[in-house]
Amino acid sequence: MPFISIEGIDGSGKTEQVKLLVEHLRSAGQSVLQTKEPDGGQLGAEVRAILTRPDRRLDPVEQLLLVSAARFDHVQSIIRPALANGQWVISDRFIDSTYAFQVAVSDVDLHQLFRSTRDIVVGSTLPDLTIILDLPIEVARNRRGQRHDGVADPAEATRDFAAIQDALLTVALENPRRCHLIDADQSPSAVARDIWQLVEPFLRDSPATH
Repeated sequence: MPFISIEGIDGSGKTEQVKLLVEHLRSAGQSVLQTKEPDGGQLGAEVRAILTRPDRRLDPVEQLLLVSAARFDHVQSIIRPALANGQWVISDRFIDSTYAFQVAVSDVDLHQLFRSTRDIVVGSTLPDLTIILDLPIEVARNRRGQRHDGVADPAEATRDFAAIQDALLTVALENPRRCHLIDADQSPSAVARDIWQLVEPFLRDSPATH
């Protein structure tokens, strides 16, 4: 079954688009597992709690290793079993977020560490399709300021969103078969329509479950 990840800077609309895609797939008769990072798996919530502590800002190396530990559990206990069980897997963030949020913004070269941990943690379990929501930084900032979901991540205030966005664009350029950019500076329904155009071809190999 297909494994799809949705990426983007904070405020790009990832969470809403994951929800809309999952609903669309289920209405098409598909069995879908909705998940996210770093929260997925047994370690995820604990890792997120560490990452979002307001009293300490972690170094990118610490962040990378913590997120990788959570991802190892996520892949082993959640993603692979779901795929083996014939479910679609839709994840809010995956390996490309680690590259963008930790590797690309680090003052030291973490590329080798990233590749080594990725090969061990993810192995061949890469998304079949990665959707990267492309949104102007100012628009994303305004959206974050208008959020009423009660989600507070202290790290947002210090993130270099320009560098993160550039890193995601680089990922898209280097992985054109897997990664596709979607203009997120349009209505949620228009973004969902563009995403569905990329996802719909996968339905040909995915018989309905009900």
